[in-house]
Amino acid sequence: MSRPVDLTGRITGIGDEAAPGLAEQIAVARELGWSALELRSLDGTALAELSAPAVRDAAERLHAADLGVVCLDSRIGNWARPVTGPFSADLEELERLAEHGRVLGCRSLRVMSWTDGGLPEEEWAAEAIDRMRRLARRAERLGVELLHENCAGWAGSDASRTLRMLAEVDSPALRVLFDIGNGVPYGYDGHALLARLLPHVAHVHVKDALPGDRPGEAVYTLPGEGVARVADCVRLLEEHGYRGAYSLEPHLAVVPHAGVRGEGTDTAGPFVRAARRLAALPVPPLSTPAALSPGTVPAPAAAPGQVPKPPRPGRVDTGLLLHLLHTPTAGPLETGPDAPHHLTAALRSYATAAARIGFETVSLGSPAPGVVLRDDTPRPVRRAVAADPSFLERQPSLLLRLGPELPRERTVMFNVHLDTVAGGEPPAYDGVRFHGRGAVDAKGPAVALLAGVEAAAADHPAIGRDVTVLVQAVAGEEGGALGTFGTRPLVEAGHVGRLNVFCEPTGLRHLPRATAAATARVTVDGEDAVDDRPGAGHNATVLLGFLAQHLAAALGPAPSGGPPPTVCVAGLHTGTLHNKVHGTGSLLLNLAYATAEAGAAVERALARALDEGLREFTARFSGIPLFARTAADAARITRLEWEKRGLPALGAQPAWGEELLARAGIARWPDDEPGFTCDAIWLDGADSAFTTVFGPGELDANRAHAPGEFVDLADLEAFAARTAALLTAFADDLRYGAEHRAPPVSTEKAGTA
Repeated sequence: MSRPVDLTGRITGIGDEAAPGLAEQIAVARELGWSALELRSLDGTALAELSAPAVRDAAERLHAADLGVVCLDSRIGNWARPVTGPFSADLEELERLAEHGRVLGCRSLRVMSWTDGGLPEEEWAAEAIDRMRRLARRAERLGVELLHENCAGWAGSDASRTLRMLAEVDSPALRVLFDIGNGVPYGYDGHALLARLLPHVAHVHVKDALPGDRPGEAVYTLPGEGVARVADCVRLLEEHGYRGAYSLEPHLAVVPHAGVRGEGTDTAGPFVRAARRLAALPVPPLSTPAALSPGTVPAPAAAPGQVPKPPRPGRVDTGLLLHLLHTPTAGPLETGPDAPHHLTAALRSYATAAARIGFETVSLGSPAPGVVLRDDTPRPVRRAVAADPSFLERQPSLLLRLGPELPRERTVMFNVHLDTVAGGEPPAYDGVRFHGRGAVDAKGPAVALLAGVEAAAADHPAIGRDVTVLVQAVAGEEGGALGTFGTRPLVEAGHVGRLNVFCEPTGLRHLPRATAAATARVTVDGEDAVDDRPGAGHNATVLLGFLAQHLAAALGPAPSGGPPPTVCVAGLHTGTLHNKVHGTGSLLLNLAYATAEAGAAVERALARALDEGLREFTARFSGIPLFARTAADAARITRLEWEKRGLPALGAQPAWGEELLARAGIARWPDDEPGFTCDAIWLDGADSAFTTVFGPGELDANRAHAPGEFVDLADLEAFAARTAALLTAFADDLRYGAEHRAPPVSTEKAGTA
């Protein structure tokens, strides 16, 4: 018996087949309950011809409607561009759409392989392959993915040609977009072509048709009413483990290459009917479990010497990482309100990549101000929310889930962040090392995490079936927000597991603790003076400079024989003029601590040390005319404010988690080596849970938060492998219990990859 295949959340469509304008396209998508659109044109203008402001406006409208973008349909190599035409048009379109994709949250571009332009077969083939190779190399550098459609062009209608092109181009930036219905007008068996291309399919178009009266013609129908074998193709894709989108291109009222658009007619109506028919499509029963991962079912072999290697499950997606590195995600707390900030787009790109390995988006949004604003919320966050009502809306967090919603005991949660600190050089990748802001902290770990989960699910069917994997991709990790509008609301809503891993650079060792930090601001509010009478005012520079040295010395030693606090004497600012005594200024200090009690103690110690420093300053400088007034008024014009304080710290964790990570071959961070602060603090006190910090690279060695930030692909791959081992060990514990556990794997050399 046949049954409706459950494509919930995976159906989308090319918006301009429903309506020319974006407002109408969004309306149709929302009517259908979709989470994304595929874009080809807006109001008759091809995407590559849109201005940057128009693309930003479109992105804002799509984000406001809670819609992502799964593919950008380029004109590269299409039916209107013969292989003898100017290649510069394709290169320029690639560059423009790569930029647009960073704003729209999409790195996938539909391409074709050029019509012959009158060339003989072999010349056509050679030129088409050469052009695609050059495009793919450029796409690799841009972090773009080219999806070749079985449509017009040299490799469009023949599987052997497609496989030859994939093999000779040999690029991770080139994959296949399979259109189920294109075989009808082009006169080939689409189902047979799909069977040979299965391992390379990354995106699917859905249409159906009956043959027309003449060759090359077709009468387009609702899905399932033509001869394209839509249901059989869906079944084949699902059996093979395809978990991407099914994008509707019905051609019922709009056929762009034929110049057909139902002017004055209802284009949305047929589109909506086709979408609903696809959602209820009867599909023959699957012969393999629906939880299979990509690559499980082998595809028939291609001709000898023409078989490209399919993507390997668990391979780190270097293109996705480059795309994310190119996307500016430093938040307003880092950059100010006017800098480009495309975190929402980055999260949508990440969600699209995760969907291909079976993750579904549970939520993508921001908490309400009432959830965020508390006494322990850092002051910069409170000031930002008060100044800009849209501050939180522009910094959402993403929650992904692989598998059904299971009890916490059967759930593993990973926390990553795509926001970064400001600055940094342009992204680059030389085949060995990535450079760019976020490479190691923490876009690189976020991408490698997906590879690790994919590898684990491919080898261990229980993952995604008996074990649920949650991924929190959060905002507000950087910029001093400390997770108060990203991680904290998700944790308090219960989106945690028995095992919780925060992906930060730890040198591939796990750190089962996390410090918190209090940030103090010492402010001087005195009167300025001119350089001719410097003693007439208050010299904030001299006063704060003295206090900076005094506090550094006073807070450095360990209190009462305990471990010393980590004191960061940070920014000191008064002014920039050389001919003026600056009477106002401030000094920032960050005080990390390992327990809440230690945090309270260091706060008290700072207050005492500040009082002592002010007394010493007055005693030392009161007899110097230039600074006598500053000395006399020092206590009155100086005040201590707290930017953040009272935050928890992640303390000791249960022994079972230590044993689990040891069995997975993951070394432990030494007790005598200081830890660091991250969002893991919000899991402190979680009942029956084990929380640790674990990731590739190191904060200092990899220059996180500094010029030259980098991460090596080898470290990302090692992290992916250890993540897969950890998930497998967790699943085995659930299945077999403690009595069947293997002895711990040696970790003598762990962390050196």
